[in-house]
Amino acid sequence: MVSTHHLTAFPSAVAWLRTARCMAFALAACAGWAHAATPLMIWPVDPVITEEQQAVAVWLENRGTAAVSLQVRVLDWSQTDGEEFFSAQKDVVASPPISLVPAGKRQMVRLIAARRPPTGLEDAYRVVIDELPAPGDPAQMPAGAETGMGIRLNVRYAIPLFVYGEGAQPFRPTKPLLAGGKGKPLPPSLTWQATKQGNRHQLVVRNQGAGHARLTSVQWNAGSRGAISINEGLMGYVLPGSQMQWELEAPPPANPELKATINGVETLVPRAPR
Repeated sequence: MVSTHHLTAFPSAVAWLRTARCMAFALAACAGWAHAATPLMIWPVDPVITEEQQAVAVWLENRGTAAVSLQVRVLDWSQTDGEEFFSAQKDVVASPPISLVPAGKRQMVRLIAARRPPTGLEDAYRVVIDELPAPGDPAQMPAGAETGMGIRLNVRYAIPLFVYGEGAQPFRPTKPLLAGGKGKPLPPSLTWQATKQGNRHQLVVRNQGAGHARLTSVQWNAGSRGAISINEGLMGYVLPGSQMQWELEAPPPANPELKATINGVETLVPRAPR
């Protein structure tokens, strides 16, 4: 399994991906060092493979001043008891899996579906892009470290990938259906509840729909107090038949409503029955 703390989703249609302070800290904590990232542009950041497609193209553009070696893998993505899990799989493969991208150039990587999901269903994956250290780069090893102990990664990026079986399409209300699409969109169906464990308050969101939910701009509607922001950006995903939980910085207000942008549409999420 791959730790969720090294995988980051990016919400914009074309995302500039650089080393954020928190990501650099996480990598340094695991590897004992940090190395400057290449300015890398990845698009699209929300690829899908429908029944009419065998593959989808993802572009990796190197906006840096030196060539960069990139490794692309596709991991199975699941959610259990509010936690995310990632594991190796063979149903979707990246071609080529490793690329050397010169400065100012771009590389196309095809994500190929070797096996389709069952009819009417959606499968979830994470596309993980690792920037590999340049051969012989002294910055790739901390002082005093021995060589031959395996590859040390510079930076890791990740984007979601959803693959659809026969008769299914992604639920994207703000975007037209894919050209020639025959399938039925798979919408999410969300409910929420607030929980407390000791002094910790959590927001729990459950998805009983057939498709994934992408949550952004999450806030409480607190009556006379107005809107109280929980997360102004991308909060995360909830896969079909799963639930996710997020720790709250403050207790929920009295009698709140939960408002969020779900797959691009502003939505009032119903509270789960008590």
